[in-house]
Parts: sequence; structure tokens; C-alpha cells
Amino acid sequence: MRSRSEWQGYSGYWQNCFIHHHLLTIGYAAWDGYTTQGRGMVVCQVLDKITSGVDWRVDPVSFEQNFISQAQVAQYMTVLELEQDAVTALLNAIATYDPTQAIVLLVTGNGSVHLNLLQNLAISPTDCYRQVQHRWAEFQPDLTIPRRQA
Repeated sequence: MRSRSEWQGYSGYWQNCFIHHHLLTIGYAAWDGYTTQGRGMVVCQVLDKITSGVDWRVDPVSFEQNFISQAQVAQYMTVLELEQDAVTALLNAIATYDPTQAIVLLVTGNGSVHLNLLQNLAISPTDCYRQVQHRWAEFQPDLTIPRRQA
């Protein structure tokens, strides 16, 4: 369920590159949020400006990641001023997704909002959670990446 994306760059939409690069931490947040707060969505707010010059293999990208519980999603979405159809689809996805096999994800950055229901993943949210926990020191920098200089 994709909303709008205004910039297409390296290997398609930059949001797809972001998701691919950070899937383990996104999955970790999804499973941790689900086990502590119930159904909901992961929100990643990309803080850096993403340009076509970003090399996703080596360039760090600063972002904040949160889990928004189902009870708080409607209120959160009013801040983003999304169309009602997108909000309705999002709420439906949250009510019906399988938290063991899928992730409801919202990525913001560069003035765009990207909504997605990630399913049929190569790695489940529970496995993401286990891997990040097991390799915590390796993933800690992802949670506190310094801002990239433009």
C-alpha cells in the first residue's frame, strides 16, 4: 500500500533502498512493538536529505524509528495530513496483518510519505528481533547514526 513518492533515484524509489538496508532493525522494532504494545506500525523518519548520490552500501543515513500502537495511529496520521483513503487502508492493514510474517511500515523523508505492508519477507519479524538481540553491538550504531554531512 504505497502512498506517494516524489523522488525516484538509485535503484528505484529511495524508500525501497532504505527498507532493504535497514530491514533487520525495522523487523526488530516491529516485533518488539507488537510484543509490548500489540498491533501497530513502525515509523521511520529519515532525517538526512536523500539525493541520487547516496551509496546505500556505505553512506550512513540518519533516521528515527518508533513503533506506533494501533490505538495511536489515527491521531498520528492527522499530523501527516494524509488523504482519508490512505488512512483507511492503513488502519485496515494494521487490523488484519499477521505480525509474525508482516510489517506495517511508514517511511517519511524528503517531503514524502511512503506507506507499505511488507509481507512475504525473506526474514520474519521474530527472526529480525532475534538477530538484532544476538548481534546488538553491531546494530547499536544504526540506532544512533550521526547525521551525514551534505
